[in-house]
Amino acid sequence: MKIAFWSPLHGTGTTSSLLAMTAAISVQEPGKTVVTQTHYNLNNLERPLLGSIRNDDFFRDIGVDALIRHFKSGNITEEQIENCSIKMSESLYLLAGTKMHNRDGFENNVTRSVLLHIFSCMERYFDRVFIDTNSGDNEFSMRLIDECDAIVVSLRQNRYLLDTFFDNNPLKGKKVFYVFSDYDTDSKYNLHNIRVMHREISKENSAVIPHSPEFMDAISDERIMRFFALNIDAVPEAKSSYFFSSMIKAVATFENFIVSKNFVKEQEGTDDI
Repeated sequence: MKIAFWSPLHGTGTTSSLLAMTAAISVQEPGKTVVTQTHYNLNNLERPLLGSIRNDDFFRDIGVDALIRHFKSGNITEEQIENCSIKMSESLYLLAGTKMHNRDGFENNVTRSVLLHIFSCMERYFDRVFIDTNSGDNEFSMRLIDECDAIVVSLRQNRYLLDTFFDNNPLKGKKVFYVFSDYDTDSKYNLHNIRVMHREISKENSAVIPHSPEFMDAISDERIMRFFALNIDAVPEAKSSYFFSSMIKAVATFENFIVSKNFVKEQEGTDDI
């Protein structure tokens, strides 16, 4: 199952939402998950998971670039995908993004078509393929979204952003799960009120990732996996208890959403929604 993480506007927490959902799923849910990204020469996804790796030789035989080379020399196998990925835990793999020095070489139509094929191959061997995409109406993001089974849209508690997005929603007719990152419970625009204003958002297709200084520090300190592994079972009195209880709820809602009857029927091409 391919799932794109996307936002209508840069800076609304798409990558941090993916990191939070991925880390929480990896310590809560069965099945294999692989995360990757389509950005050119950015490591906002990789550094919080791997730490600062400045040696280019580390990525010589792994990541998207290595799989592209395998594709050009023949079919991509499960073994090649796993060998080109970094195993973060028993259930989580990271496929590093491109390290090409030539932007045009990575962003041409041929390479993009190869990437789409690679993501489809990964879907055969992983239960979840999470893809961090470029925000806005990026051409390749829209092309990828069309091929994904679902889209996780990262939003903020900003009425102008919400009204603008839903007035010109480019994802109408698609299977969308809404995540509100850096969520503030004291805002007038809490999730209940947002659902009232925008009926596209329901209890079944939305969740929050609360504002958490500890979570943001874990991203900056490049220790996301350790942060979740040590704190996911935080007691109610713990400093991060609300953040982690919300993440547990978010994962449960998301997992129910992607396996729901409506989702399966939409995937099968029926009109019974």
